[in-house]
Amino acid sequence: MSVWDGFRKKADSAAGHSFKYAFVDAEVGVKDHKVHDIGALRFDGAYFHKPSKQELYAFLGGVDYVCGHNIVHHDAKYLFGDASGKWQLVDTLYLSPLMFPERPYHRLVKDDKLVSEQVNNPLNDCEKAQSLLWDEIGRWKALPEETKRIYSSLLGGHEEFDGFLKMVDAPAPHKRSLPELIGARYGGKICSHSDIESIIDKWPVALAYALALIETSDYRSNTPAWVIRNYPEIEYVMKLLRHTRCAAGCSYCDSQLDVHRKLKQFFGYDGFRLFEGENLQERAAQAAVDGKSLLAIFPTGGGKSLTFQLPALMQGRSVRGLTVVISPLQSLMKDQVDNLAAKGITDAVTINGLLDPIARSLAIERVSGGDASLLYIAPEMLRSRTVERILLSRNVVRFVIDEAHCFSSWGQDFRVDYLYIGKFISEYQRKKGLSLPIPVSCFTATAKQKVIQDISDYFQKTLGLHLELFASAAARTNLRYSVVHVDSDEDKYLKLRQLISEFDCPSIVYVARTKRTEELSQRLTRDGFKALPFNGKMAPDDKTSNQDAFMNDEVRIIVATSAFGMGVDKKDVGLVVHYDISESLENYVQEAGRAGRDPALEARCYVLYGDSDLDKHFILLNQTKVSISEIQQVWKAVKDLTRFRPRAQCSALEIARRAGWDDSVSEIETRVRTALSALEQGGYIERGNNIPHVYATGITVSNMDEARRRIENSLLFEKKEVEKAVRIIKSLISQKYISRAQDEEAESRVDYLADILGLTKAEVVSAVERMRQEGILADSRDLSAYLLDQGSSQKKSNSGLERFASLERYILEHIPDESLSISYKQLNDNAVREGLSSATEKDIRTLLYFLTVKGYTRRDDYTLNGVRIARQAGLESIVARFEKRVEICRFAIGWLYAQAETEGEPKAVHFSILELLEAFNAHEASLLDGGVRANIADIEEALLYLSRIGALKLEGGFLVLYNAMDIRRIKDNKYRYKADDYAMLSEFYRQKIQQIHIVGEYANLMVKDYDAALRYVRDYFTMDYKGFISKYFKGERSREIQRNITPEKYRKIFGQLSPRQMEIISDKDSRCIVVAAGPGSGKTRVLVHKLASLLLLEDVKHEQLLMLTFSRAAATEFKQRLMGLIGNAAHFVEIKTFHSYCFDLLGRIGNLEDASDVVAKAADMIRRGEVEPNRISKTVLVIDEAQDMSADEYSLVQALMAQNEEMRVIAVGDDDQNIFEFRGSDSRYLYRLSRLEGSRFVEMTENYRSCAAVVEYANFFSHKIRRRLKKTPIVSMNKEAGMVSVTRFSTPCMYEPIAGDLTSRPHKGSVGLLTQTNEEATILLALLRRKGVNAKLIQSADGFRFSALAEVRYFLKQLDIMVTTPVIPDEAWHTAKEKTFSKYKRSASLPLLQRCIAQFEKTVRSKYHTDFKEFVYESSVEDFCDVEGADVTISTVHKSKGREYDEVYMLVAGGFTLNDEQLRRHYVGVTRAKKNLYIYTGCDAFDGGPSSVRYSFDSADYPMPEEVVLQLTHKDVVLSWFKSRKMAILSLCSGDALEYRDGHLFIPDGQRAIARLSARGQTALAEWESKGYHVYAASVRFIVAWRPKDDKEDDKQEVAVLLPELRLNKG
Repeated sequence: MSVWDGFRKKADSAAGHSFKYAFVDAEVGVKDHKVHDIGALRFDGAYFHKPSKQELYAFLGGVDYVCGHNIVHHDAKYLFGDASGKWQLVDTLYLSPLMFPERPYHRLVKDDKLVSEQVNNPLNDCEKAQSLLWDEIGRWKALPEETKRIYSSLLGGHEEFDGFLKMVDAPAPHKRSLPELIGARYGGKICSHSDIESIIDKWPVALAYALALIETSDYRSNTPAWVIRNYPEIEYVMKLLRHTRCAAGCSYCDSQLDVHRKLKQFFGYDGFRLFEGENLQERAAQAAVDGKSLLAIFPTGGGKSLTFQLPALMQGRSVRGLTVVISPLQSLMKDQVDNLAAKGITDAVTINGLLDPIARSLAIERVSGGDASLLYIAPEMLRSRTVERILLSRNVVRFVIDEAHCFSSWGQDFRVDYLYIGKFISEYQRKKGLSLPIPVSCFTATAKQKVIQDISDYFQKTLGLHLELFASAAARTNLRYSVVHVDSDEDKYLKLRQLISEFDCPSIVYVARTKRTEELSQRLTRDGFKALPFNGKMAPDDKTSNQDAFMNDEVRIIVATSAFGMGVDKKDVGLVVHYDISESLENYVQEAGRAGRDPALEARCYVLYGDSDLDKHFILLNQTKVSISEIQQVWKAVKDLTRFRPRAQCSALEIARRAGWDDSVSEIETRVRTALSALEQGGYIERGNNIPHVYATGITVSNMDEARRRIENSLLFEKKEVEKAVRIIKSLISQKYISRAQDEEAESRVDYLADILGLTKAEVVSAVERMRQEGILADSRDLSAYLLDQGSSQKKSNSGLERFASLERYILEHIPDESLSISYKQLNDNAVREGLSSATEKDIRTLLYFLTVKGYTRRDDYTLNGVRIARQAGLESIVARFEKRVEICRFAIGWLYAQAETEGEPKAVHFSILELLEAFNAHEASLLDGGVRANIADIEEALLYLSRIGALKLEGGFLVLYNAMDIRRIKDNKYRYKADDYAMLSEFYRQKIQQIHIVGEYANLMVKDYDAALRYVRDYFTMDYKGFISKYFKGERSREIQRNITPEKYRKIFGQLSPRQMEIISDKDSRCIVVAAGPGSGKTRVLVHKLASLLLLEDVKHEQLLMLTFSRAAATEFKQRLMGLIGNAAHFVEIKTFHSYCFDLLGRIGNLEDASDVVAKAADMIRRGEVEPNRISKTVLVIDEAQDMSADEYSLVQALMAQNEEMRVIAVGDDDQNIFEFRGSDSRYLYRLSRLEGSRFVEMTENYRSCAAVVEYANFFSHKIRRRLKKTPIVSMNKEAGMVSVTRFSTPCMYEPIAGDLTSRPHKGSVGLLTQTNEEATILLALLRRKGVNAKLIQSADGFRFSALAEVRYFLKQLDIMVTTPVIPDEAWHTAKEKTFSKYKRSASLPLLQRCIAQFEKTVRSKYHTDFKEFVYESSVEDFCDVEGADVTISTVHKSKGREYDEVYMLVAGGFTLNDEQLRRHYVGVTRAKKNLYIYTGCDAFDGGPSSVRYSFDSADYPMPEEVVLQLTHKDVVLSWFKSRKMAILSLCSGDALEYRDGHLFIPDGQRAIARLSARGQTALAEWESKGYHVYAASVRFIVAWRPKDDKEDDKQEVAVLLPELRLNKG
C-alpha cells in the first residue's frame, strides 16, 4: 500500500465517511506574482507537478475538497480565481492554532509556515499539509462535543473554516444557546458576567481563537502573530473575558484579578507596603490591573518595581500579555530580572547591550515564544527592527516607563530619545490595528510639579491618555543626612576613609567622573579597603561582575557614577557618601536613598563638599551638553549628505566627522544621536535603521540536505564554520514562507538573523557572502556606487586614487622594522618635503585608519596628535598586497563608470561584489602575463578603500556600518535650525544650571542648619517651582542661578569690567561683533574675558572656539591671561597665529620662513573641501588686531564663515593703529566685517591708560588720519592731568637734547624712548649708557629668525637626538636644557632662549615636539627681550605696539612727506604714554594741538654723539666667507669680543679673519668714518644658521654666520 493510500484511509476514518480530496500547492513569484510551479496530491495516490493551470483543473476533476496550507487566501487566488467555488476549500493554516493552541505546537507548523527543509518543491509541501490535516482531523475527533458545537457555531459561514467543518461533519450551529454553552464550558476560566452574546455577534472567529487559548494549561502558550494580524480583536476579546473585573464579583475575578491574592502567590507578601499609613502601592497596582494609565511618584526604595511587576505577571497569566518596561539603565534591567528569578519568577527578560549574541538570541526566543511576561529594554531599542518584530508578535498590554522625568526638559535627566516613545507606541497600535490605546505606567522617584505636568501633557498629546497620579508626600525616616566641608582633595579623601572605617558596612561612594571611579577604588584598595569601580563606560562583563560582587558581599565598597544604583535593591547598604556632590537635588535624594532599603536599618548619607565642587559640575555640564550650534553643525552635515538625494545611510561617527566634530570628543556617538533626535523632533529629518538584507528568494539549492553537502564540501568554509552556515541557510529556507501568508518580500535582515541564531552580524555576513560565492545563494546586486557625487568625475576619482596610493606607499616604506612614533603633522610635513606636495594630515589619518582596520599596520594613538605605527608583516609582502589592491581599485573605477549610462547628474550604479570579482578576474586572465587573481576579500578591501578615500560613495550590501542609520531629510536645504526649535533642550539645560545652584545651596544650608536644610528639600518637591525660587533665591540671587558659574567665580571674572566692556561680552546673539577699540580701552582684557564668557556662559566648547592673532607673543599672552582667569581649561582652547593655524590645516610645521603664501593656500583648500572638517568647523572665531588683516587673512575668514553657516565672529582692532601696510594689512577688511548681515559695530572709546592731556592730544592728532572707522573721540578714565610737550628742532640731530632731558628730569614709573628706525634706537642706547642710564633695547633681527640663533639650534638638535616620540619626555627636556645652558653659559643671547623655554612651559600641558618647533619657528627675537628692571626701554614705534609706559619720549625726524601710514605710526607712539608725552621732532606734523600742549622751538645745532653702535645684519657681511670657518665661528658665543681690522673681524690675538664686511657694510662704515667716527671695539652680536638660497653648489648645507656689533667713536 502506498503512503498516499495510508493517508487517505486515515483521513477517511477520521472524518467518518469517504470523500474525494486533493492537496494543492503553488510556487508564486514574489515580485511578478506569477505561478512558476504547481504540485498536487490526489486521494487516489496520483500526483501532479507542472506549472500548467489547465492541466491542474483536469487533474482535480471529480474532487470534492481541495486542501492546502494557506490555500484560501493565497494558492486559490492565483490558481482558480473566480472558479474556486467548484470545490470546497480546506485550509490547514487557519485550523492549526485552534486544534494545537498549546505549547509545544504542532511539529509541522512554525508561525504561519510549514516546517520544510526543501526549497521550491510544491509536492513536498503537499505531503506536509496532508500530514497536518490528518492530525487536525484527529484532534477534532478528540474534542468534547460541547467544544465542537461551540467552534461550529462560531466558525460556520467563514470560508477559512467551512470546508473543514463540512469534511468532518461538524455539529449544526446552536447560536441561541451559545452564550450559555460557552459560560458553562469555560466557567471559572472567564468572568461570569462577560457580555458573551455581544462578543459572539461582533467577533465570532476571534472568540473561537481566544477560547482555544483559554483552554490551554500552559500560560506561556500564545496565539500566533499571523492570527493576531488577521484578527487583531482577539487581544481585546481576551481582555473582556479574562481581565475586566466585574462589579458584582464572580469566582474567576475574585480569584484571578485580586491583587492581594496574587501578591501572596507571586511574592509571598501578606500585604502591600505603606507610606506613613498611605496604601499608595496597592492603589497604583490596582489601577494598573484595572487598565488605567498612571504616573506614580515613589521615593527610592518605595517598591515601585513591584507596583508594575505584579500587574504584569497577572496579565501574563490572564491574557498572555507582555508588559514592556522601558528603562535608561542596563544595570537596573539585569538586577530586576535577577531579583525576580531569585523568587522563582522566570517571566522577566531583558534585551540589552550587556548580552552576548547567544544570550541575546535566547532572550528574543523567550519573548517571541511566550516565556516572558515582562520585557526590559532601553528607549533606543525601540528603533531595533528585531524588537519591533517580536513586539508585534505579542499582546503588549502595557508600556512601563521608568525614570519618567526624562520626558521633561524640567527634569534632571531629560533625554531626547524618550520623546520617541510616544511615536513608537502610536505606530505600534496602528500596525496592530488596535482601536483602544495601550495603557502606560510612568514611574519616577522624585519630581517637581512642572515635571509631573510635562509628563502628563506629553501622553495626553501623543496618545490621548490621561495619567492618574499616585504621589507620596512621605519621607524616608531611617536616613540621616550630613554635609562635611572639606578644604582640599586630600582632606576629602582622608574624611572618606574615616567614614568607611567608622561605619564598616556595605557602602556606595558616588563620584562625578568615570575616571575617578577607577582612581578612588584603587586608592581605597591600596589602603586596605577593598573597593570596586562602576561606571557607564566600563566593559559590559566588568560592569556585571562588579555589580554582582557588591550584591553578593564579595566586596563591601562600590565607587560609582550615577550609572550605578537605579533599581539596585541591596537591603543592607548602611552608608552612601557623595564624594562629589550630585548635580541636582533629585539625583541626590535618589542616590542617597540607595541606603537603608531595609526600613529597620538606620543609614547615613554624607556629602563631602568643597568650595570648588559646583564649578566642576558646571564644567562637566558644558562639556556634555549638546548646544544649538552643535545641532546646527549636524543639520549642515545631514544637508551635505543628502544634497543630491533625500535619504542617506551613515553612522553617527561619519556624521560627527562631517559636522567637524573632533573624534576625541567624549561620548561622540551619544551626542550625535541626541542632535539627530532633536532634528527629528523639530521635523527636520526622519530616522530609520539601515540594515543589510539577505534575500531568501535567492536560494538555489532544493533542500537542506543539498545545502549541507555543498557547504561541507566547500573549501571556503572551515570545519568550525559549517554548522553556523547550515543554521543560516536553514533559517533562510524557512523565511521563504513569509510570503505565503503576508504577500511580502521574502527576506531576512542581517541583524534579525544574528539575533535569532545567536551569531554576530559579522559571522552572518561572512557566511552569506561565501554561500553566494559557492552558488548556494544567488548573487544579488545589492550595492550602489554613487559615482558623480559632488561634481566628481572618472578623472577625479582616478587622480584621487593615485594621490592616495603615492602617499600610502610613502607611509609603508617609511615605517622601520620595529615601529614609528611620530605626530601626524610631522609625518605629513616629512611627506611634503620629500615631494608629495598634495599630502594633507587628513589624508594620512584616513590611510592609517584603513591600514589598521585591514591589518596592514598596528596603530596606537597614545596622544591626541601622536601615533605609533608598526607593520603587521614584512615590507615586501605588505607592499605586494597594497599594489594588488591599487590594481583592483583602478579596474573598479573604470568598470563602474562603464556601467553608468549617463554622466552629469549623480548616478547610482547597482552591482554586486561577485559581479565585479568575475569581471576583474576575466580582465586579468586576458593579459599576456596572466595578471593577478582576486578573491571576494580582495574586492571588498578595494571597495572599502575607494569609499574611505572618497573616490566613490557606496551604499547597501554588507559594506555599510552595522550601526548605520537611515536618515531622510524632510525640510529643504535652505532651512536653518533655529532657537525656537531648540527651546525644549534650552529649557532643560537652563534647569540643569539652576539645579546645580540649588543643590549647592542645600549643601551650604546643611552645614549651618540641619532642620532648615530638610525644609528646603521638602519645599523643593512640594512647592510650585516659581514659588520655591522666590522663597529661597531673592533679588540678585534669582539672576545668579541662571548662570553656568558660581556667584563667586562670576564676580571674580566679570565683576571689574566697565559697562561697555560687559555690553560686548554679554552679546550672545550677533553673528559678527566688530569692536573698534581705541588705545588703552582694555581691548586685551575684553577679549580674554569674552573667551572666558564663551566657555563658561555661552555653551561654546573649547574645540568649537578658535582665536587668531598676528604674533606668537600675542597668542602666548592671551593663553597665559586666560589660564589666570579660568585655570587649566585654557590649555584646550586653540589660540594661534594666522600662519600657525594655516600650517596646521596644511599638516605642516609652522615656520615663518615658509609663510609667504600659506594663508592663501589654506583658504583655497577650505573652499575646495580638502581640509578635515574637524579642523575648520568652529562656532566662534575671535580675531585680535583685526585691523592688521591683509587680503589673504580676510579670505581665510570668509572661507571659515562659508564653511560654518552659524559661526559667530568677534573681531577687535583699532583702524588708527594699522601700521603694517607695508605687508598688506588694511583696516578696510575690518570695515567689511562690520557690514555683513547680522553684524554689530561697537566703539570702545574709554581709555584707561592715558591721562586727560595725552588723550586730548591723541584725539586731535587722529583727525589728521583719513578713512577712519571710529567716529567717537576717546575719553580718558584716568583722573590725573598729565602733560604733553612738543619740541620742534631746526637740526636733524636730536639725540643729545633727548638724552639730556631724559637724564635731567625726575621720573616716576616706566620710561619708553621710541624711534622711527633701528639705527636711531642703537645710537640712543649707546648715548644713554655713556650717561650712566640703565637702558635696554627691544632688539630686532633684520633678515633672520629667532630659530636661527645658534643657542636655539643647539637646543633643537639635542631634542632631535633624544626624542623619538611625539611628546617630549621630561628627562629628555631637562637633559637638553642642561647641555645647552652649560655650553652657552657665557652667551649674551642665552637669556633669549631661556625666556622662550620658560614661556613655552607655562602655556602647555604636554610638551609636543612639533608644538615646540612651531613655537620657536614663529617667534621673533623681540618676543624674548628682557626689559625688566630697565630705567629706560628703547624701541622703534613698530615694536612698541601693545606696550605702555608712564612717560614716553618720541623722536620723529623731519624730511619726509606725511601720509596716513606715517600718521598712524605716530598715533601709536603718542598713545603709548600713560602720564607724560615728550615729542622731539623736526617736522610740523605735531603742530596745532590743544591749548594744554606745551610747544617750544629749539634752534640750536646739536652734534652727533661721541659714540655710536652699529648692529650689522646678514647684508653687511660676506656670507660665502663663513663656509670654511664653521667650527671656528661655532666656538664663539654672543657677547664675545672681536677685533676689527680693514674690513675684517678677528678673534683676539688671532691671525685668521673669521668675518668680512660686504660692500654694503663697508660703505655704511665708510659713511660714519667720513663723519669722524672710527671702530674702537667689536663683539659677537649673534651666531645664526643660514642657508643661502642663491648658493646652488651646496644649497642644503647650513652655514654658521657671525653677525657683529661695532662700536665707533670720534677718538
